[in-house]
Amino acid sequence: MKKILLLFTFLVVNFSFGQEIISQELYEGVISNDLKVSFYLKMEEDGCPRTFVSAIYKYDSNKENNWILLDTTFSEEKQQFTFVEHYNTGLLLLKRSTGQLNGVWISSDGKKQLPVKLSKVKVSKEKVEKLENTLEEELMSAYDC
Repeated sequence: MKKILLLFTFLVVNFSFGQEIISQELYEGVISNDLKVSFYLKMEEDGCPRTFVSAIYKYDSNKENNWILLDTTFSEEKQQFTFVEHYNTGLLLLKRSTGQLNGVWISSDGKKQLPVKLSKVKVSKEKVEKLENTLEEELMSAYDC
């Protein structure tokens, strides 16, 4: 009986702290009208409910396929995001509207401000899995000691 109770307690605790994926989206577009970028955005909700956002992006001209991890703050009410590049090399202030993310990229010293225009693209389940793996790798690289 104790084993069953312990298993039940474990399952209840495990479900109550789980996060539900709201969306996994790929956006493509430009920074400053000529720098093509790909942008992966993942939104999750916990049981409180709180929305957690994870994101990575890369410049398409990057031959090494390096992604930049973004630390995120999100206003659900205003549909506005603040994305700070993990090594504080710049930030993105973006507003979400139907299938679009638009705003500005700002250099870490504040001297450069470039317009950002991104459009949501349809992706296969396999592509989402690859993007999710890339996001996980970037998170592990940044936060694993």
